[in-house]
Parts: sequence; structure tokens; C-alpha cells
Amino acid sequence: MKALMAITKILVGFAKWSAIVAAVIMTIMIFLQVIFRYLLKAPLSFSEELARYMFVWSVAMGTALALRKRKHIGVEAFVQWLPVRFRDRVEIAGSLLNLLFFGLLIWYGFVMVGATMDQLSPALLLPMGYVYLAIPSSGIVLFVCEIANFLESYRGSHIRPESGNRRVEK
Repeated sequence: MKALMAITKILVGFAKWSAIVAAVIMTIMIFLQVIFRYLLKAPLSFSEELARYMFVWSVAMGTALALRKRKHIGVEAFVQWLPVRFRDRVEIAGSLLNLLFFGLLIWYGFVMVGATMDQLSPALLLPMGYVYLAIPSSGIVLFVCEIANFLESYRGSHIRPESGNRRVEK
């Protein structure tokens, strides 16, 4: 479990810095586009495209950060409505469905990356596969974070009072 947590920490660090760098580049590109278009009357040909691709990367990596911190929205009202004995089972099923989805995201993300490496972006002439690489990259981080969150929840040191099962409360 220590190895998984170390890997999770590294991947979350990668996601965090990728999201930060992408957001900074996106902000700078949008600012420069405004300056060049409205003040200098000579718009940049690539800034809008680069800002869009950086947005894709920042959102993709941000989803992984939100999952790790358990900040994604959920249908907790439904789970709380269930009898206590079914709540953990529903949460386990939800985690398993997440893992299935993240696995598909990784697999088909890499398929899409491979299929689009020959396609070039209009302004930057960048292989589109690099843009779409955000999908399987975030999928890998999401997959590992879901496993880490699950293990922390069910092997944690706190007991959830309503079910009696071991569960970390955050």
C-alpha cells in the first residue's frame, strides 16, 4: 500500500503541475491575444489554438486532482436515503464503475492518440495526438487515485458511525 501511495503522490504532483502550467500558459496566451488584437491590431495566429489546448490539459488534470481530494459532485442524497447496510455496497459499486470508466478512458484515449498523431493542428502544426494525450494521461491518474481513495476509505483508521465499517472521514 505504501508503494501505491507513493505512486499516487507522484501522479498527483504531475497532475497538479501540469494543470498549473497549462492554466498559466492559457492565461498568458489569452492576454497576449487581447493585446495584439485590440491594441496592436495584429492578432496572433496561434494564441487562440494554444489557449484552447492548454484549457483541455488543465481541465483533464484538474479532474484527477478533484477526485483525489474527493471534491467531485456525487449523488449523496440517494446513498443517504438507502438503509445503512446497503450504503457501503453502493459506494463500492460506484468505485468499481469509476474504475471501469477510467480504464475505458485510458484504453480508448490511447487509441485516439494513435489515430490522430498524423493529423496536424491548423495554426501550430502540432500533431493532435499530443492534445488528445490529456485523455489517457488523466485517466491513468484518475484510475490510481480512485484505487488510493478506495483503500484509504476501507482500510482507514476512522469508523463511520452509521455503518460500523472502517472508513476515513474527511
